Amino acid sequence: MKYKELINELYKKRTNGIKLGLNRVISVLEKLGNPHHSFKSIHIAGTNGKGSVSKIIYCLIRAQGLSVGLFTSPHLTRFTERIIVNDIEISEEEVEHLIEKIKPFSDELTFFEYVTVMALQYFKEKGIEYAVIETGMGGRLDATNVVNPLISVITNIGLDHQEFLGADLASIAKEKAGIIKNGIPVVSSSQKKEVEKVIIKKAEEMESPLFIYDRDFIGVLKSMSLEGIVFDFYPFSFQPSASSLQPDLFLPLTGFHQLENVSVALKAFINIYPMYNENAIKEGLKNVKIPGRLEIIYDKPLAVFDIAHNPDAAEVLIKSLKTLTDKKPVVVFAMMRDKNVNEFIKCFENYAYKMIFTVPNYERALTYKELLKRLNDKKIDFVPEPLEAFRNAISLCKNNSDIYVLCTGSAYLVGEIKERLGEKTLHRSLGEIL
Repeated sequence: MKYKELINELYKKRTNGIKLGLNRVISVLEKLGNPHHSFKSIHIAGTNGKGSVSKIIYCLIRAQGLSVGLFTSPHLTRFTERIIVNDIEISEEEVEHLIEKIKPFSDELTFFEYVTVMALQYFKEKGIEYAVIETGMGGRLDATNVVNPLISVITNIGLDHQEFLGADLASIAKEKAGIIKNGIPVVSSSQKKEVEKVIIKKAEEMESPLFIYDRDFIGVLKSMSLEGIVFDFYPFSFQPSASSLQPDLFLPLTGFHQLENVSVALKAFINIYPMYNENAIKEGLKNVKIPGRLEIIYDKPLAVFDIAHNPDAAEVLIKSLKTLTDKKPVVVFAMMRDKNVNEFIKCFENYAYKMIFTVPNYERALTYKELLKRLNDKKIDFVPEPLEAFRNAISLCKNNSDIYVLCTGSAYLVGEIKERLGEKTLHRSLGEIL
């Protein structure tokens, strides 16, 4: 009951909304003795792929026998998913301890700022050597940007959170590139031209070495299946004729986008840990498991969960799915109000067998009434309750071997259905306003 009371109190900080800026976090960290100075960090920002890149880097470091922490958001079913040390989620008792430790200094903190401070303090108390830290939303003014990392990583940048980060790609890129620190190396995914220009300019201003996927390093796909991808990685040249790190590496995540994600992660890892063991790299990659990223829930009928939450992510997802299966999807989807639902739906127009809209139990979820106002006379099936929508889709597929189920559009939808299917959860639906 104590954990329930404290976590509810923490979630009430959602009413503080999103307040970009570092002063509040810096002030609290100083009172705690600057815990973020006690370990080496890797900092990851971006719009799509940052969760996968973060987990892959974490697994690579862990496989070398090092003590490492991982901080990501949002969670799918349990708050404790956000903070991991050496493959173990933070316990409810440790969450209680940290909430009470931070509480005397926390009046002005937002939810995400509080959780960031909690993670940094926990990492210090655990005595870790490395921490892999994913930004929440932006970069320059994100609560995590208090760290001075060994390397900064920027994954694919697209239009998202425009009300906070800017109306166009260049503005958003400027905010994301704010994690670049003076003289600290930067690894970037391939980017749209207007984004790449911003990142290059920022790296030059900060005199930071910059490595861009498809320009300075590359991954070459050998094969792809529902089980994962097999690939070669070329860390020091974009020419496939150059020497690869190790042939036929296997990653148990699938999709064309994961080739780029794993290459970005490998490039960052090799930069910070040049004394790596090649066999450990292979083992580290095999250990990568990320719920909600092209995750196969059932084989018969095929059911896939993916948290693609914007049009860019949807396009990449569809490209991969078309290669992995000839079947057409029954798309069960939900979205948050701040997302571009029209463009998201347009991505599926010539691909989906049927689209079923539903509404997860979360205050920011787009309602059916709101959806209809945006649709311009397009017709979408509506099933209010997510598990019922999922079961309806499964029933359709049982009677038609040419279709499969795809649940997508929001981490909150995927999390709620996983919870209703039996995954351990506690207060999953409360989340942060992101």
